[in-house]
Amino acid sequence: MLARIATGEVDAVLCWHPDRLHRRPVELEAYIDACRDGKAITLSVKAGEMDLATDAGQMIARMLGAAARYESDTKATRIRRASEQATRAGKWTGGTRPFGWTITDGTPALHPEESAALASACARVLQGDSLGSIIRAMNDEGLTTTRGKPWGYAQLAQALERPRNAGLASYHGEIVGDSTFPAIVSENVWRGVCAVLNDPARRRSQSNKAVHLLAGIAQCHCGAYVRTAGVTARDGTRHKIYRCPVRGPGHVSKRVTFVDDVVNTAIIAVRVAQAATKKAPTGLDPKAEQLQVEATALRKRQEEAGVQAALGQIPMQMLGSINAVIEKELEAVTAAMVHLEEVAARQVPAEEEIRPVSMDSPEAAEWLSMHIDDRKDYLRRVCNVVLLPHGKSSTKVFDRDTVQVVVKAPGEGQGPLDERQIQRLRATKENFRGVGGGVFITFHEDGEELTYRLDDNANEPPRSGSELLQGLTFVARSGDAGRKA
Repeated sequence: MLARIATGEVDAVLCWHPDRLHRRPVELEAYIDACRDGKAITLSVKAGEMDLATDAGQMIARMLGAAARYESDTKATRIRRASEQATRAGKWTGGTRPFGWTITDGTPALHPEESAALASACARVLQGDSLGSIIRAMNDEGLTTTRGKPWGYAQLAQALERPRNAGLASYHGEIVGDSTFPAIVSENVWRGVCAVLNDPARRRSQSNKAVHLLAGIAQCHCGAYVRTAGVTARDGTRHKIYRCPVRGPGHVSKRVTFVDDVVNTAIIAVRVAQAATKKAPTGLDPKAEQLQVEATALRKRQEEAGVQAALGQIPMQMLGSINAVIEKELEAVTAAMVHLEEVAARQVPAEEEIRPVSMDSPEAAEWLSMHIDDRKDYLRRVCNVVLLPHGKSSTKVFDRDTVQVVVKAPGEGQGPLDERQIQRLRATKENFRGVGGGVFITFHEDGEELTYRLDDNANEPPRSGSELLQGLTFVARSGDAGRKA
């Protein structure tokens, strides 16, 4: 249009007010140049005629333009301040309804189904479940985003990291006070979830199509999580292996199918034994489960504070104060957990409850038919898997004894075994040479560790007493010293 005005194709421009033609001074100057070159006049309903070919007309246009720009800037400032004030107060400022709440006349309230799903997702993240498995579960249940779309990684991560989940208001990423949105989870749980999701060591796959059971879960005896890789045998066949990412001699490299076979067998035995030891068929006490989530969240906050201090994001002298506050909260939560565990302590199954389980059993079929995401999540919650170096036999023959499973103690959070615990596991394997070696699994009873060997033949009839637990042979009892807190 400016080109047509400048060439004289336009005699006059009609408008309601000059500020409807332009709001920025730079745009006005371009318009003045075009009108001067084309000798066009401007007619407005509210300001009358302006001849921009004259100095007086240009002065009036510039004065009106400056006033219009001032009015626009002032209005934008008022809107920003009102929005900031509402945001700092934790009020609803409009837009798409956030998942987890309903909005009625500007007042938020908890959405029963959505808030429960969000709380469950937070608990699962702290338990070590992958975002992929949570996404799949929510989509399978028919829960969609508030835009009616299926859940994805970005959408779920954003929903889990919102401060309003804990009833907090934020402005430009900083917590500024309480929100008018009712809290879905406690602040401890929310901060714990954020620490997990922002952990640099966390695997950030953008696909929920996991392939290998133990990738990122099993540890090399050096402590590093193993990864998968492809190798070619001498006969030209390709195989997948679990391999330690640390370069150098002595680190593990084992065939995926062989290792998975041992772990699947061990976990089936563990699941059956744990099912038999449950005192109540309803499972965990909801209060105990919530306390465990709170404890995990507090530990995550401790880890996050340590990382921030190491990176210089907070003064090192503040770390002691932060840890003291968290430790005080953790002591109270731990004391409550211990009390509940003492009340509902797990017992070794009675003789009539013991039965051998084969790989053809319904229990085995249930485990093997589970989605791989669910199996990986179960492994993260329940146990640690360590791949030890090969023994003295030929490296061409897979040694099952080099795959060891450590069942977590009650209340123990997710995470790898440290170097001391791995060395202890290796010593345990050496100490049990007299019972034939094997894959050893530990259960906990009344503060003690009960170590069992995974039987090669789970179809063998059970022996008297409690020495055989679903294909597990009792080999030792020891104190609980040395376990991870």
